[in-house]
Amino acid sequence: MRVVGIGIISKRGKKRKYLPLEIRAKMYDDVVELGRQGLKYKEIQKIIYKKHRKRLPIPTIFCWVNKKYHPLGRVNKFDGKPSLELAYINGVMLSDGCKYLDDRAYRLKLGVKDKEFAEEFGRCLAKVLGRGKPYKPHWNEYRKVWVVVGCGIQLYKFLDKSLEGLKPCIEHCKDCVSAFLRALFDGEGSMDEHNQELVLYNTNKELLIYAKYLLKKYFDINTTGPYLKTKKGSIKHFPNGKIAKTNEDCYYIYIRANSLLNFYKCIGFTIKRKQQRLSEAIKQ
Repeated sequence: MRVVGIGIISKRGKKRKYLPLEIRAKMYDDVVELGRQGLKYKEIQKIIYKKHRKRLPIPTIFCWVNKKYHPLGRVNKFDGKPSLELAYINGVMLSDGCKYLDDRAYRLKLGVKDKEFAEEFGRCLAKVLGRGKPYKPHWNEYRKVWVVVGCGIQLYKFLDKSLEGLKPCIEHCKDCVSAFLRALFDGEGSMDEHNQELVLYNTNKELLIYAKYLLKKYFDINTTGPYLKTKKGSIKHFPNGKIAKTNEDCYYIYIRANSLLNFYKCIGFTIKRKQQRLSEAIKQ
């Protein structure tokens, strides 16, 4: 999916840089409406320039009015309808995932050490964007992680919503809630082998409070927290010997041993090693 598109005409008739997709989409709607009103192409061009301060080429106006071309023609489609896959993507992007805009596309990315986690994200991403085949993870030898990258401006913009704005999608049904929580725990959940407790970490305290609410309301899973784990500015030591300073406070909640079976039945992990640890903890 490319961000660039139609060229803009200067007063001298020279082509300038391309317009971002979101601007083209707004102009397209205006052009189509003006065409319905029976305005001539030159008249439409003047009105669009007055409103958007951009001069569209007459051939582009012709194609848009006659439905021969759409600015979203080559863009991955996203309808925003609630689904298990979209709920899972929301959970991933609020934990281990990231999104960024480069000079070519609006990208959604996940880099993790567990291949099945990356594969599940790639499958969900493809399903939500209407692709026939899943996005396949590739191995990054330098970082030692499996990486999945997908593109979609509409999904990218959707994920810009606040947590409050995402809640209708997350709580569409019980299965969507389960998928969302599974993604959160796939990304930032782990078993405490000493206390047999399942812990979820995040720098967003509001998100952890929301996760507690979902766990209790939909699955009757009891949790405690959030508690402060790492204070902003703390020194962190990595297994590879690197040292870094934390940029944000990090909090955690945990699920006690007597609720682990319920978590296993209702939510679980996509990641095999985490699911195995959870299963072993339940047996003890």
